[in-house]
Amino acid sequence: MRKSIYRTVLLAYVLGYLLNGCTVVGPAAVHSGRLAYNEAIIETDNQQMLLVVVRNRYGERSNLLAVSSVTANVRVATNAGVEVGAGDSDNYVGNLVPLSAGIVYEENPTISYTPVGGEQYARQLMSPISVTSLAQLAGNLADPAPVYYALVSGVNGIYNPDFLTPSSAPDERFVRVITIITDLARAHRLHWVKNPQHDDRFSIIIDHYSPDYTDKVNQLLMLLGIAAPEDRSSRITLPVSLALDGQETGGIGIITRSVFDLLEILSGAIEVPEQDLVNGIAVSYPPSGMVSKQLQVHYSDNKPAHASVAVQYRDGWFYIDEKDQATKLFFRLLTTLLSVNIAESTGRASAAPVLTVPVSR
Repeated sequence: MRKSIYRTVLLAYVLGYLLNGCTVVGPAAVHSGRLAYNEAIIETDNQQMLLVVVRNRYGERSNLLAVSSVTANVRVATNAGVEVGAGDSDNYVGNLVPLSAGIVYEENPTISYTPVGGEQYARQLMSPISVTSLAQLAGNLADPAPVYYALVSGVNGIYNPDFLTPSSAPDERFVRVITIITDLARAHRLHWVKNPQHDDRFSIIIDHYSPDYTDKVNQLLMLLGIAAPEDRSSRITLPVSLALDGQETGGIGIITRSVFDLLEILSGAIEVPEQDLVNGIAVSYPPSGMVSKQLQVHYSDNKPAHASVAVQYRDGWFYIDEKDQATKLFFRLLTTLLSVNIAESTGRASAAPVLTVPVSR
């Protein structure tokens, strides 16, 4: 009788433990699931983007799938049991399981994908990057120089070509312009400011630059073909617009690249097996411009051990080295701008098909 009581008490304890565990399974599922899903989406987004770049180098078309939603259903079931004998102990000793308990955990995610494409997406892919995007990116990085080199192909008639040809050579004046703008920004003397009447219009304002930065400001204005103010202590306001030249308005006219231009630049920086170039399987690119000289997508016969992102294609692996900060930043700019295009195009698509995949274990 006493043993039976002990079994009952132990059973109650186990049941209480299991039921108490159920009360905290929800928060535990968030802790384990949210980060895991987020990491998986980021990793596959990067792999998908790099595969697009690689396929572009091989002259092949690519499709994109955007993850539109992830729904995870978590089910936890517990059970416990006890077998108690009655009568003479010789009838059941050694034949019964005194106590049994179990727990079942199931997670069944449902993932929805939206194919990316259509007229809106293609138009955004080919359109020049807006001044708004340029101002936001350049104004929020500690070192805005890589953003200018990547996104701007011309400023007031000074050009930064994607690739070098007999008619397009590097212009050292562009390097000087970006260097001075970056120095002034780091010293908090140059700021991107939005026009309060027009959300899509920005100006570059230079102030409090005298006397320490007077020479640099004068050099910048001379390079841009803008007359220096007579009062060197006054604030300088330079309206920025998408134009070949802004000198007529006393401002800055810039030519920005498109997202497709960035894709082409990174495609040209891919290390392609020599045989693929000889056989004409991969596309040959002209010599690199200033921005693409700093970029490198490597090739390896085996899966790389130290890659920021890697994707398998044809007979090998293409990857960005985890220590290559210049290529990683350029790749991040490309994926960020492309994700904005994807969000806008899929959000406006009225009849975009959605592929929903239930995953069971």
